This record gives sequence, C-alpha cells and structure tokens, in this order.
Amino acid sequence: MENKKETKKSILSSREVMAFATILVFLLAFWAVNSFGTGKVVYALADDADVQIVKMKVEGRNYVLEPSSFKEGIPVRIEADMSKFVGCSQSVVISAFNVRKTLSSSDNIIEFTPDKAGTFNIACSMNMYRGTFDVLNSDGTKASYVEPAKTGGMACGSSGGGCGCGG
Repeated sequence: MENKKETKKSILSSREVMAFATILVFLLAFWAVNSFGTGKVVYALADDADVQIVKMKVEGRNYVLEPSSFKEGIPVRIEADMSKFVGCSQSVVISAFNVRKTLSSSDNIIEFTPDKAGTFNIACSMNMYRGTFDVLNSDGTKASYVEPAKTGGMACGSSGGGCGCGG
C-alpha cells in the first residue's frame, strides 16, 4: 500500500514541476514580447553569437525601428514588417554601413554590424522614406556624432511621371 502512495506523490511532484516550467516559459515569453518598443536593446541568440534584433515598420513616410538604439560592434538583424512597405520604401539604404537591400515578403531581413557610434540615417533609395537610429558606444553611452541628413529626394510625379513609390 505504501508503494502506491509513493508513486502518487512522485506523479504529483512531476506535475508541479511541469506547471512551474510552463508558467516560467509564459513569463519569459511575455517579458521578451514586451521588451520591444521600450527603447531597450534586445539581444537574442542566433548562430551561437549575440545579435541585436530590431523590428522595422513604415508609418507615413518614416521608417520606425524598435528599438532604435543598438550597440557598436554587435551584429544587428532588422526584421521588416512588410505589410506597410510599398514601392520604393522596400529599397532600403543605410549608407554609413554600406547597406543597400530591396526587401520583399520572402526576404525581409537586413543584417550588418555597426562599426562606429552616432546617429545614422536610413532611407529608401529615392530618399522619400526616412528614419534614424542610434549606435551607442560599446560601453552603452551615446555618441555625439550625427550623420548629416541627405537633402532633397524625389517626389511622385515631380518630373511628369510616377516614381513607383506607391504614394
């Protein structure tokens, strides 16, 4: 009779462990999801290396990056939400880091390693969609350098024809 009681106790104990583990996983997932948009730099493990994961979307004619600050010397992986990217907004340029990529629903990732600190520009290839982001010094402090914004840019139909920007 005592063997049955011991077996029951161990089953209850393993259920409790599973319940605890499940709650822990949900809490960690909740924390990770809510870390985006808080201005915190979010790190994830990919290919055995630290990578800064950034979500990018288009609002109006602006690129919005969340988080908008990353650390120098650590690879960045920008994941674009393609649901609002139209026309030339899909052609992304980050000239300070020699990045030029045309995004699509099947290829919405931009990867680079920032090798200098400061505030930098991100724009479409026609300079109609724009945004900025900060690369913090390796110690986490903000650098004083600000990349000058490119002036001008084409406007839809300004030369008597459409530019393909979707606007």
